[in-house]
Amino acid sequence: MVDASDTKTKEIYPLFKQSLASRTDIAGIASAELGLGEETGWSRSGFEYNGTHKDVFEYFIDPDYIPLMRMQLLAGRNFDPKIADDTVTSVIVNEAMMNDFGWTIDNVVGQQIKGYMETKTPVVIGVVKNFNYRPLKEKIMPQMFHQFADYAPYKFFVRIKPGNPAPALSAMNKAWTSVVADLPFKYNFLDESLDNFYKSERKWSSIIGWAGGISVFLACLGLFGLAALSAVNRTKEIGIRKVLGASLPGIVKLLSKDFLKLVIIALIIAAPLAWYFMNKWLQDFAYRISIGWWIFIAAGSLALLIAFITIGFQAVKAGIANPVKSLRTE
Repeated sequence: MVDASDTKTKEIYPLFKQSLASRTDIAGIASAELGLGEETGWSRSGFEYNGTHKDVFEYFIDPDYIPLMRMQLLAGRNFDPKIADDTVTSVIVNEAMMNDFGWTIDNVVGQQIKGYMETKTPVVIGVVKNFNYRPLKEKIMPQMFHQFADYAPYKFFVRIKPGNPAPALSAMNKAWTSVVADLPFKYNFLDESLDNFYKSERKWSSIIGWAGGISVFLACLGLFGLAALSAVNRTKEIGIRKVLGASLPGIVKLLSKDFLKLVIIALIIAAPLAWYFMNKWLQDFAYRISIGWWIFIAAGSLALLIAFITIGFQAVKAGIANPVKSLRTE
């Protein structure tokens, strides 16, 4: 997304697009008034439609925008530069707007959006499949695209073909400088802008990940110390058991079972709490996964494995010790 704010974009865009038309590493170019993603702006209009208040996100775009963004047309057609009405009254809506206004895929094309504008009445010429243009915490709202002549594009969208983007970016910079000599070339990648919606989630993920890792490490140190103390306190018992024929697995089981019982009790307490708080956090998202039971089985198995390895080290060490030395222990 190229930021063309503070410029005469209606004059600049055709020149910018023409300068890049021959590039084989650029798949297409389109323009829009607004970008997509965090801190790129949005426009929403409220109006009365058949006695009901409606809120609609609106986007000014050009005819190349929908194919460039690979949006799927479910009904109707895209904007056509050869049709004069497309710059006056024609609009394209998303599925959410179609459903919210009580239309169907069979009758949506040709519907008039009365109340949206005072001087003219927009007419629906197409429907695009829903896509998330706002954070996943929000439901997909009614959305309308238009190319009314009194709007201007401030964002240029350039689709770069797969591969090294550096040559294309260099060509874009050169094209920009040739048409706007007094302003720097400013751009960002669309996926990064959309990803910025979730900065706080990534921050908390990092914090919780580090805190959880440190907690597990400290817990393992505690288990290791307790297992070592238990092995020392039961040195004679282990020696006697070995003399009487106890096997190494039997010794490991003897020293591990009490600790593993505590880990299982901890899991029984922690699992419902983890489910409650994670489920509560997920409720903030309109589009979310469900927490399956297998997640707790996997987490519990991993916790038991870590605990067993930690305790088992001391248990094996005690189990392979010379029983004669064990019996001499005071």
